[in-house]
Amino acid sequence: MSLVAGGCRSKQDTNRSIRQFRTLDYVAVGQRLPHVRTPYVIELASQSKRLVFVGCNHTRDSTDRQFSILQKLFAQLKPQIAFNEGGQVKPSRHYPSLMKAAFEAGETGCMKYLSDQAHIPLLNGDTPDSLEFALALKYYPRQELYLYYVMERIVIPYLTVANQEQPFEPYFNDVVRSFVSHHFPLSAGEQSLAYFKALYQQYLNRPFVLALTNDIEKFDYINGGDCHFCKVGRRSKMIRDSLLLTKLDQALDEHDRVMVSFGCGHALAVEPALRQLLAKKRR
Repeated sequence: MSLVAGGCRSKQDTNRSIRQFRTLDYVAVGQRLPHVRTPYVIELASQSKRLVFVGCNHTRDSTDRQFSILQKLFAQLKPQIAFNEGGQVKPSRHYPSLMKAAFEAGETGCMKYLSDQAHIPLLNGDTPDSLEFALALKYYPRQELYLYYVMERIVIPYLTVANQEQPFEPYFNDVVRSFVSHHFPLSAGEQSLAYFKALYQQYLNRPFVLALTNDIEKFDYINGGDCHFCKVGRRSKMIRDSLLLTKLDQALDEHDRVMVSFGCGHALAVEPALRQLLAKKRR
């Protein structure tokens, strides 16, 4: 995990910091989510340090209240640096308006527009896929992780975010190629849709059906009990949270005002750790 620290700290110091983060268990997060209105805003201050963390719902409805709230919070905080979920936005990517940014890229587009207007950097607070894959493979077998990632990052988005404009198999192939390009270990034969279907049959004891069936619940991180792939999902989120917190810890060493937009579930999970970060004595 020290790899994302940019070489600014020793591996020992970074790992110690990660171990000390207090976060909320994701089963408890799932119990809270239905009762939380988004955006979920965490505003913290300690001496000269201020942090605003906005838990969003990943909508691209440009009329949603979260975009006006993001704009208001950004104007009030006047951050010196900002972080988004979902990967680094190219510095060359610019949006002509807040509404256009929200429509095309949700809260990430909104944050890019606001950061450009304020002439501050917007940085990726998320974990590069190659690093997440490498860390997750230390916890779970390759086949189990692959089945989970296909369901989380291919099947469920395809069925819920109107990606059906193209046939499923080409969509599947494109995303799996991105897995391989980020060093998820798959042979040529294992990159096929047939291989995924065989894994699905093996682990769930039924054929794969391209539909929102009850099997989706078996891959939802908020479900507790003996749900194995739910545990895999929670591990993925915990890895990403640890790396995000490490980045925020470093940002607060160098800046007084930091703003973050991430998913609401992540916000609930890391809120105790964010309070730790603001209470930390800094040079």
